[in-house]
Amino acid sequence: MTTQRTSWALAREAAGLFLTAFGLLGVLVALGAFHWAAGVAAASCGLSASGFLLRPKPEAARLAHVLCAAAITAGCGGLILSAFSLSIPLGWITASAAVAFHGLWLTSRDDEGAA
Repeated sequence: MTTQRTSWALAREAAGLFLTAFGLLGVLVALGAFHWAAGVAAASCGLSASGFLLRPKPEAARLAHVLCAAAITAGCGGLILSAFSLSIPLGWITASAAVAFHGLWLTSRDDEGAA
């Protein structure tokens, strides 16, 4: 027996996704009204977070891993560039933190399959 969603459940989920998308768009527009770099930073953080939270399984297709890495890279790049536009020292702090976190990520990986 398959479990199929009712039309009411699908409509509710579609409405929820629609409201979420427009709510996030409103937040980005409001932040952009304060300063364009704030909007870019928020969008970049969201892009990076989506790359981290939606990581594909190890056996997923290579394209899925490439797209995930591209989302994280684009998000981090946008965050670093918006930080540099606000303040040069803040940009260097952000870039250095990104390098440090990347180093931590590399040292914590266990791809060798040690038994």
